[in-house]
Amino acid sequence: MKIVNKTIRFINFINQQMYVVIGIIITFLSFMIFYDVIARYFFERPTRFGFDTSVWLTAVMAFIGGGYAILKNEHVRVDMYYAKFSDKGKAIVDLISHLFIFLTVIALVFWGGQHVLDLYNKGIVATTGLNIPVWIKWSILPIGGTLLGLQALVTLFKDIYLLITGSKYDADNVNTDRKFDLDNNKEIYLPNTDIKFEEGK
Repeated sequence: MKIVNKTIRFINFINQQMYVVIGIIITFLSFMIFYDVIARYFFERPTRFGFDTSVWLTAVMAFIGGGYAILKNEHVRVDMYYAKFSDKGKAIVDLISHLFIFLTVIALVFWGGQHVLDLYNKGIVATTGLNIPVWIKWSILPIGGTLLGLQALVTLFKDIYLLITGSKYDADNVNTDRKFDLDNNKEIYLPNTDIKFEEGK
């Protein structure tokens, strides 16, 4: 179970960091677009890469944000009906919806990955201002799909756990992660229990 906990925490951590990455991209885009507008209308010398970069980075934010949206349970659904379900009912709905998410993940990772490899083998370079290999731009498809798929797997596992056990799974608050402390006069927790002992008793 510890391996499962560590894996879930790792996936959650990666997608949580996408929030920071998106924040950095938004900040960079804000300054870049501001500069480009000033350069265009006051000096008639806009950057060659401004438009291309803004479009590409907007796509980056959209694709890497999918896993974060699932992590925070902020993906689109009809909440006026969903909110009325019990926890098990919500788990069933999420279970079905995540099966459809995996179809999107397969398309992004499999066909997106094939497209990236094809562009890499052909050595095509963009000529729209940001003159970098085109495969670098399109790599956001399999990367975003992977982040989305991993987080969907975590949610799928939690939904199945809830349906089987009747309780929610929380990788950050499981008893198996409590450590023994035999050297200090502190409370000791036993794995998989809520029993605690004090040294000397």
